[in-house]
Amino acid sequence: MHVIVLGAGVVGVTTAHALAVAGHEVTLVERESGGALGTSYANAGQISPALSAPWAAPGLVKKAVRWMLGPHSPLVVGKLPDPVMIGWLWRMYMSATPARYALSKKAMVRLGELSRDRLDDLRTAEALDYDGRQRGTRVAFRSKAEVDAYDKDLAALAELGVPARRLTRDEFAQLEPNVDVDRAGVVGGVLLPGDQTGDCRLFTLGLLQRAADRGVTVRLGTSVRGLLTAGGRVVAVDTSDGEIAGDAVVATLGVGTKHLLAPHGLDLPIYPMKGYSLTIAADSETYGPHSTVYDEKHKVGLTGLGGRIRIGGTAELAGYDLSRKEKRFGTLFHVARTLFPQIPEAALAGAERWSGLRPMTPDGPPIIGKAVFDNLIVNAGHGTLGWTMACGSAALVADIVEDRPPTIDLAPFSPLRYR
Repeated sequence: MHVIVLGAGVVGVTTAHALAVAGHEVTLVERESGGALGTSYANAGQISPALSAPWAAPGLVKKAVRWMLGPHSPLVVGKLPDPVMIGWLWRMYMSATPARYALSKKAMVRLGELSRDRLDDLRTAEALDYDGRQRGTRVAFRSKAEVDAYDKDLAALAELGVPARRLTRDEFAQLEPNVDVDRAGVVGGVLLPGDQTGDCRLFTLGLLQRAADRGVTVRLGTSVRGLLTAGGRVVAVDTSDGEIAGDAVVATLGVGTKHLLAPHGLDLPIYPMKGYSLTIAADSETYGPHSTVYDEKHKVGLTGLGGRIRIGGTAELAGYDLSRKEKRFGTLFHVARTLFPQIPEAALAGAERWSGLRPMTPDGPPIIGKAVFDNLIVNAGHGTLGWTMACGSAALVADIVEDRPPTIDLAPFSPLRYR
């Protein structure tokens, strides 16, 4: 079967590779000049099944208001709300019930764990080097209120069989000796030992080469204009380099997936949530995190990538604007300076600034499954967890194409759940 995969971010490349391994002819189409030049370029570096959870949580409105009133808010509204933003936020609010949150979190954690396990297999089978480490996530608490509030998360993880344990202030300092627990006011933490870290772009580029070695046709600098259909099927993809005919199409275009499918009657509620990151040229073992330190107060992840430190966070509702206003990086710099004051100021000043549009669904889980046409598959809407869920999502797409029972239940990810 000839399968056309649209988009060469981490979700698209893992999908193309999984289909090639299954024996299919694959064409991968990407508008940019290379892989992982969009949202996969410089994320926080976390592979975090244990932190997989919907933003649509009970008490959402109260939390959002409290965040936005603080000096270093993890959530920012960067433009006047329009009908699309308001409609999406309303759907998120309606999803923030205890029952729906519990179901969505369970599905997201299961997909994250499947993905991490598939990543382990890939790392060995394809000899991929992406500055990966398997040391877990260390969640840092700056107040007793944060410690107490995390009890619900720990209970949920225990119910799902995901390992996690409390850390005293001293235990946290032993695991992360470069954290200034006094200056940052760290009162304790949690260790999530099953989580991992790594450079998403390096991984994606390495796997893209392995996919090409397996015969995947990679068409870079090729924009997707639309889908050509006949008889209830997609027969070809219209691109800037002409039509590409195939037997099946997988849409992994992130926020662009919504626009691709809208003309065909499927309104996917994928909204761009802009995230920011800093990449600092400094030895992480000497100055920064030894794994990922997740600041619970500011919702910022700091990850050691060998000779670099990656800091990611902030969620901005600003539509499709990709501008990088310096003030948006303020929280990231604040967290870096308070947690890791040994990072040289010159390295901070020279940090690479980046922003990307995370494709968020209102209820949390990504969208994976057949949609509109029986040979069109969606694999999009992973939000902040594309790196965490990519390999598992690719495995599920391969299950669908192969018409075999899915590795995990597909119902929570169905594109039809919004109808």
